[in-house]
Amino acid sequence: MSRSNPGVARLLSAMKKLTREVNDQEICRRLEILINSEKEDLPPSSVKSLLEDPADFDPSVVSEPYTQYVKHYLYMVKREERNKEKQRQETESRKQEKATRKKGTKKSVRSAKKKSATTTASKKASKKSSGT
Repeated sequence: MSRSNPGVARLLSAMKKLTREVNDQEICRRLEILINSEKEDLPPSSVKSLLEDPADFDPSVVSEPYTQYVKHYLYMVKREERNKEKQRQETESRKQEKATRKKGTKKSVRSAKKKSATTTASKKASKKSSGT
C-alpha cells in the first residue's frame, strides 16, 4: 500500500476486515490498484467519520474515484449488522426451543409417572373388586 494515501489505506483495511464474498475481495483488489495509481487521498476527517459512524456518513462528500468504494463499504457494514442480528435471533430461538423441550420433558416424565401410578391403582382396585 502506498504511504502517500493513508486515508484510503485505512478504508481498505476496514473493508478487508468485513470481506465475506468474492465480490468484496475483487473490490478491495481494485481499491489497492487505485491507491497505487491515484495521487489524491481521502481527507482524514472524512475517513474518521466514515469508520466511526458509517450510518450517518454521506458518500457524496468523498471525491469521485473513491465514491463507489465508500458506498460498498457502507453496504458491507449494513450487511454485517444484518448478519449479527440474524445470528442473535437464531441464538435466542434456539435457547427458547431448548427451554421448551426441557419443560416438555419434565412434564412428560411427570405425566408418565402419574399414568403408571393411576394404572397400578386401578389394577389393584379391579383385583379387589373381582376378588371379593
